[in-house]
Amino acid sequence: MTLSKLAQLANVSVSVVSKAFSGREDVSDAMREHVFAVAREHGCFQQFYHAPYDKPVVAVIIPEAISGFYIRYVEVLKQAFEERGYTLLLSISNFDPQMVEELVRYYTAHGKVDALVSVGNIQRIPEKTDTAVICIDGAQKEPIATNCYRIKHILATGLEDALLHLKKSGRKRIAYVGEPLTVRKEPLLKKIMEQTGLPVYDEYFICSRMRFLDAGRDGIEKLWQLSEKPDAIFGSYREITTGMLYALEERGVSVPRDVAVIAMNNDPAPIHPTLDVSCIDSGIVPICAEVMRLLDETVRVSPPPKPRIVSVPSVFHIGKTT
Repeated sequence: MTLSKLAQLANVSVSVVSKAFSGREDVSDAMREHVFAVAREHGCFQQFYHAPYDKPVVAVIIPEAISGFYIRYVEVLKQAFEERGYTLLLSISNFDPQMVEELVRYYTAHGKVDALVSVGNIQRIPEKTDTAVICIDGAQKEPIATNCYRIKHILATGLEDALLHLKKSGRKRIAYVGEPLTVRKEPLLKKIMEQTGLPVYDEYFICSRMRFLDAGRDGIEKLWQLSEKPDAIFGSYREITTGMLYALEERGVSVPRDVAVIAMNNDPAPIHPTLDVSCIDSGIVPICAEVMRLLDETVRVSPPPKPRIVSVPSVFHIGKTT
């Protein structure tokens, strides 16, 4: 289909068709809708419609949608986007690095969004892209990508405060319950335990094959098979900690008298229906505030600043479970 052929079908001039599709104001709304209707009827609307979208478009990639932790990121960002006039596109990577790479390549080269936010590490970004890329990642090592902004949630600061609190209260048999997708947290916890002078017992570190509440229950079952029980347990995330607390209640174990419990993040809240659980704050709200500040700088300012790393220290909340 050509513009002249479409003009003939709509019984208007080529100039009117061109102005209608380019969004020119000197074409009435009625005439524009007439041209669009004819174009849709003949299957060529998308061929000619190239009017710019009037809002910045930001793609957000999260690893999964079944975890309330990642959905919390979407909720906070969505609210901030709406307040600032951004449009949000959401994609899910299923923890697949190759899928992340494909999504990044699509959004920076083909889908052409104004900015891209990834909750999780990005290994490779096209070097010749003008799309602002923001990576939210708690990894200790730097990502391979060099042409992106990075927000690091420093879990170590909150962990150190939590371990010092446990040490001060006389807790020395520290356990941890995680699962395969949280493997990076275990060595970090062990490292900080050694730095704070706490002994590390490998039998107290459980990596369950299950997830969420089931992983927490599984971890308690394995720990309570040991001859000497731990006196403090870290849950690698909120749902695992909830499962741990339920399992301890069912066994008649008193928290914190018999064992202290700490969650390594606290989203989505609450961790337990009635207990004020000691936890390391997830930092989602301050992290998203940094995301929005970087987006305002990169999307609305020309030229954008050079990529950099922003650190958000974690904070330990002393609740009633330690």
